[in-house]
Parts: sequence; C-alpha cells; structure tokens
Amino acid sequence: MHVYLRGDGLQKLRLASGLVLLAFAGTHFLNHALGLVGLEAMHLAQDWRTAVTRSLPGSLVLLVALAAHVALGLHRIAQRQTWRMPPWEFVQIATGLAIPFLLLPHIVNTRIAYTVFDVEDSYAYELARLWPGSAWQQSALLLLVWGHGCIGLHHWLRLGEGYRRLQPLLAAVAVAVPVLALAGFVVAGRATAEIIAEPDAMAALKARSHWPGDVASAALADWRLLARVAFAVVGLVAITLPIQRGWRRRRGTTAIRITYSGGPAVEIQPGQTLLEASRAAGVQHASVCGGRARCSTCRVRIERGRDSLPPPEGAEAATLKAIGAPVDVRLACQVRPTRHLTVSLISAPGTPGPVQVEFDEVREAVAAHARAQALDHIVDKTCTAPGELISWLERFSGRSATLPAAREQVARLVGGRVDYLGERTVPVAVYALGSESVSVFLMPQPEAGPYMVRASRHGYRVLGWAEDRSRYIAVASSPHVALERLASDAGLEPAPRRRTRLEQL
Repeated sequence: MHVYLRGDGLQKLRLASGLVLLAFAGTHFLNHALGLVGLEAMHLAQDWRTAVTRSLPGSLVLLVALAAHVALGLHRIAQRQTWRMPPWEFVQIATGLAIPFLLLPHIVNTRIAYTVFDVEDSYAYELARLWPGSAWQQSALLLLVWGHGCIGLHHWLRLGEGYRRLQPLLAAVAVAVPVLALAGFVVAGRATAEIIAEPDAMAALKARSHWPGDVASAALADWRLLARVAFAVVGLVAITLPIQRGWRRRRGTTAIRITYSGGPAVEIQPGQTLLEASRAAGVQHASVCGGRARCSTCRVRIERGRDSLPPPEGAEAATLKAIGAPVDVRLACQVRPTRHLTVSLISAPGTPGPVQVEFDEVREAVAAHARAQALDHIVDKTCTAPGELISWLERFSGRSATLPAAREQVARLVGGRVDYLGERTVPVAVYALGSESVSVFLMPQPEAGPYMVRASRHGYRVLGWAEDRSRYIAVASSPHVALERLASDAGLEPAPRRRTRLEQL
C-alpha cells in the first residue's frame, strides 16, 4: 500500500474531507485575488465557482466534508491521552479550534442568508458589509484556514520521496495564494467603499441583493451567536474529556511500567499509546505523521512483554507489512500496553529530507549500524543475488537503490535491510569483508559536486563516496583497512590519513 493511503478508515475520511475543504478554500481565495483586476472579474469567477459549489451535489459534498472534518477533529482531540505534542501538531489543533469561531458566522451571513432569506451574497454585498469594520476578522480567518490546511497537507505529503523535489514550488504557491487573496480583498474593499459612498449606489445594491431587513438581520445575528456557543460547548467537552479520563485512570487503575532500552523507565496508565507515553515522559520519539500509522518512524522493537500485546491489525498491520518489519517491531502510535514492557527506539526525531551537515550523516549511520548489530538484525533479508536484493530493498523502502561496484573477492554481498537515518527510510546493503560485516547505506544521489567522507566515530570506521550518480555511506565495526579496500574497488584512491573535523568531534 502506498504511504499516502495508509491509516485507518477514520483517518482516511478526515484526510479526504480536508482535501475537499482545502480545494474549496483555495479556489475561493484565488477568487479574492481577482480583486486586483476588478469587481467584474471577481463576480464572473464567482458565478462559475458557485455553479459547482451551490449545485445539489456540490452542496452535499461540502456539507459532508465540513461536518466530517470538524467532527473527526474533535473526536481525535477527545481521544488524546496526553497534551504533550510537537509544535506543529499544537498549531494545527489550535487553528482547527479557532477557525469555526470565525467561519460559522461567515457561513450564516452567506450560505444561510442565501438559502433562507434569498439574499444574493455577491462580492459587492459581502464587501459592503465587511469593509472596513470586519476586514481584520476575515483576514485572520483566511490565514487560519490556509495555514491549517497547508500544515496538514505538508505533514501528509512529506511521507513521499517525490515531495522534496516539488517542495520549493509548493511553498511558493502556499505563500502566494494568501498574499494575493488579501491584496485582492483590500483593493476590492476600497473600491466597493467608494462606490457605496453614493446613496443611490447603496440603495441599488440593497435592492439587487435583497439586503436583509430588521427581522432577517436579527435572526441572522441570533444564529451567528448560537453557532458560536454550540461549537464552544462541544469544543470544551472535547478538550476536557482527556483530562477527566486521565484523572479517573490515576485513581482507579494500576500503573504500567515502560522501560526504554538505554533510557528511562516510566509509568503510564492503561489506554495510553507508547508514543503518548514517550511524549508525556519527555522521551525524544520520532513521529513524522503525528501518530496516524502512516510513516512508520515511531516504530519500536518490543524487547520484553511482546506476548501481552494483541497482534497488529488495520492501519498498523498495513504499514508494518509495507516496510517488511519483523514480528517484534510495532508502531508506538498504535500500541496500547496492558502490562509492563521493555522497548527500544529505532529512529530518533529529526527533519526528514536530505541532511545538509556531513557530521549528522556520519553520526546517524554509525548509530544505525551499531543498533543493528546490538539487536542482531544486521540483515533482514539474506540474499547474494544483486538484482533480487535491489528489488526487495526498493519494494520495502520505497526508494530507488543501486549497489556499489564491489568485486566479489573484495566484498561479498550477504543481504540487506531497511533502516533509518533520523527519520529517513534508507535501504542498506550488507557485505562481508573477511570476518567483518559492513553496512552500506544507499543514499539519495548527490545534488551537486564531488562527495567523499572518511571519518572515525566511537571506534567505527566510516567511508562515504559517490559513483554513477549514486551515493554511499559504509560503516564497519572497527578501524580497519576493509573499507579502504572497498573504496579502492570503487575506483577511488585511498586518502592520506589525517585527523579531520569529523574525527575531532
């Protein structure tokens, strides 16, 4: 299953509804941007857009998407076991709660007024009501909606390898849309204010738009207040439920002890996931997708207590199968312990994408090689046929892979595994150089220029080189000539020994 399609049914519904709402908001904001051209252009585009959004199918799709997205967002908040979270997730939740307070009155003034009182809510009508008194409120709503949507879209798309190539273009679009929309709103608002300054023009607009009278205006005001109060009550309940649930658990249940290999031991209450336990205890735990069972970066190895856990199912089972994980590896965001466990973290938090600092790659490659040896998982698939191994690595890592040009008498291929440098999935080929096992990380191709690394760290020898538009980082368990032999076989001349900045750190 493709990484973008992972997750359970509710997560997929929340994603689909969010994409529908973001598409609606994006076209709406681009319609705003036409204010830079003129009011006529805004109205022409609005006619085309509302022909779709206010048709019966379009109305049903938007209504279901809005109701589903809000309800599922509140449900996710209510299911939380801890309020410790990454900053981006906090911003997304905060904006998700703030948006309805600004959006619901706007819906009442436009769609409800149109449906109930036959108000023609054209741009001229809306600008006359909003500019300049409510301009700041509408501008804040625009930025909140667009920012909330872009955060969600980024943390979904970043799971795919191709996203990094498009990221600069998408970032430019993400900035340009709200800037142009706000500029069009300001220009059109000022133009409308000048037009309706003439009493005859204002009277004509009121007649043409069926401007709400006193009774209709009072009813709309009551509905705006009711919508805000209703959402405030529901939102408050969703926020307080996790607090109340945690208080009751602490009073009536026995704590479960989670021991992290090489780290702390913490006590949690039944119902918490391992990822929530890590966050509550301040343990640095990777999670690119925010606990949605898509990315697999939160995975842990269950060292003790695995028999007490139910087998993976649903979204967790699909993701673990997609990466070819062994039976003792689970997703921390999906596991809810009922008994004491001992676990080891597999990847450390960081930003996915090409690492720019050479030392970071050396450190992470050494840590991954040492971890694989310590856990006796240096090879996930034993294979001596290069073509077969490449197919397996590409299938389970989701990345293209090319083996280095190593002669059989120098380096004997024994198999491979899928590992992680920070939060990046990286295919690894494992070679035997005599009695030495060497992990060769098959890195993304270098963007430009030559690439050569020779370093030692904590007793491990590291060699990095590039060939045929591919890049490799090889790690051996001790300072040893084996890596230099591999480099020589790849057509590189061994460099004179000298203390580099990497070795001094």
